[in-house]
Amino acid sequence: MRYYPVFLDIKGKSAVVIGGGAVAGRKVTGLLAAGASVTVISPRAVKGLEALAREKRIRLVKKAYRNGDLEGAYLVVCAASSKAANEAAAMEARARGLLLNVVDAPEECGFIVPSVIDRGSLIIAVSTSGKSPALAKRLREGLEDVIGEEWETFVDLLGAVRKKLLKSRMNNVKKERVFKELVHSPLPGWIKGGDEKEINGFLRRLLGPGFTLRALGVGLKGV
Repeated sequence: MRYYPVFLDIKGKSAVVIGGGAVAGRKVTGLLAAGASVTVISPRAVKGLEALAREKRIRLVKKAYRNGDLEGAYLVVCAASSKAANEAAAMEARARGLLLNVVDAPEECGFIVPSVIDRGSLIIAVSTSGKSPALAKRLREGLEDVIGEEWETFVDLLGAVRKKLLKSRMNNVKKERVFKELVHSPLPGWIKGGDEKEINGFLRRLLGPGFTLRALGVGLKGV
């Protein structure tokens, strides 16, 4: 295994993106989704980045990268069209000990970004260690067909049940049996079909009257 897989908590952390093109834009979207405080440094920027700057969701610095621009950063993504700019920024990032990603150059990276399926609290990452992003994308798209949006609600439901059970007097052996039955249940299909009655009936039979979608604070989309 070439890379150690981790999930980073970058909420509120300073992330600097070098470059203002479409690739940089995609990187910015991912960083914002994870709650990072994003600064983009580039003489020019695509319309999407300009719009984010107007909305004050990112800080856009319209100039070429210069040494010293990474002061205070936690994470750096080099996505400029200029190879020289990427190399210079990468050199500064390494000197400062920052987390570094250089687009299309895995050998230069301190971390690489996988292809991701985002289902709320359920996050599935697919990586080919930088050897074939196209294959990672194909695998991700295949998994997306199998693991639909209903799995986001399913995970939320499992989390709500677990939280309530951990506070209960149920013994650990029974808790383990219940958790196993839940994860192997038809719940995802019922959630996808919006079958609230079937879900609540199953939860009551397995766990008792205090376990319904409403009582657990879990809603079904469109229901």
